[in-house]
Amino acid sequence: MATVTYKCPNCDGGLLFDPESQKFHCEYCNSSFTREELEQAPGDQDAADSRPGTSRESDDFDSHAVEYVCPSCGAEVVVEDTTAATYCYYCHNPVVLSGRVSGKFRPQRVVPFRIPQKEVEEKFLHWCKKKRFMKRDFFSQSQREKLTGVYLPFWMLDCSTKAWMRARGNKVRSWRSGNTQYTETEEYELIREGDIDFANLPLAALNRKEMELTRGIAPYDMKQAQDFSMAYLSGFQAEKRNLEKEQVEPEAQKQLREYSEAVLRDTIVGYSGVTVQQMDHRNTWEKWRYTMLPVWVMTYRYREKDYYYAMNGQTGKVCGQVPLSWGRLAVLFGAVTAVAFAILMIGGWLL
Repeated sequence: MATVTYKCPNCDGGLLFDPESQKFHCEYCNSSFTREELEQAPGDQDAADSRPGTSRESDDFDSHAVEYVCPSCGAEVVVEDTTAATYCYYCHNPVVLSGRVSGKFRPQRVVPFRIPQKEVEEKFLHWCKKKRFMKRDFFSQSQREKLTGVYLPFWMLDCSTKAWMRARGNKVRSWRSGNTQYTETEEYELIREGDIDFANLPLAALNRKEMELTRGIAPYDMKQAQDFSMAYLSGFQAEKRNLEKEQVEPEAQKQLREYSEAVLRDTIVGYSGVTVQQMDHRNTWEKWRYTMLPVWVMTYRYREKDYYYAMNGQTGKVCGQVPLSWGRLAVLFGAVTAVAFAILMIGGWLL
């Protein structure tokens, strides 16, 4: 498997994608290039590597580890079998494992990062300040340095669905005549059907626990999606998919059913209560696109449990699981108990 590093045409330094300028930046000579300028440079850097490296399955680690040879310094680095882009731990140059984003694993689309690292840290600290009983180590300087920009793999589904629903609705009317209360209930059979179009339904293409948080940071503005280029991965980490379209189709159908039912339910008004008795849907057209979406992530391990923080790399929307500080909670509990005891004592003295 070939490895790729994107080099500055001026000084041969490593190029990084800059979310703020949406250009590829060289930290050595301070040059910047657009994607078009890189593609017009001698040799197609998206198709071949000017400094080839290799990778192989590691015999010294478990079956999910792979060794690659850094094309910049020649060091051997071990990564997981789904990693598609990373940094060399020794020379810190960005490296793309091109075999994992080429051929059948080449994404069709990518949403580039738009929020730079500095802004990510600021938003993270602002979010943490709202969590009063969070363990302080969670937002320490060493933890903030672990905030990592990662492109995560998704299947995006566009489809047209023919949906049909049968429900029972009732209307309840009450009135009083003299000393008697009357209640009248009318029941109706309701049928709804229609054609519903869905666009960019995201389905996780990687079965890792941290992918669960991506639901909390959706949606993405897919109007800003670009045709995929490996150059966008330079300077970030990236994971390739390990779930094929057929494996996520059951989840897609489940979501489509739920959304279709909600759409049809919204057309039923004027009833005291509605009970869905039968629901069905059938896709008449669909299109799948393998897409990479940007996420800033951080992992924190506390008492044998992993906690995750995620930020949408395009919009800044955040979601996370935080470890509680039992010491701070104990102080609060003690203070509340002391106040309650004092109130009881004062109340007893007054009595």
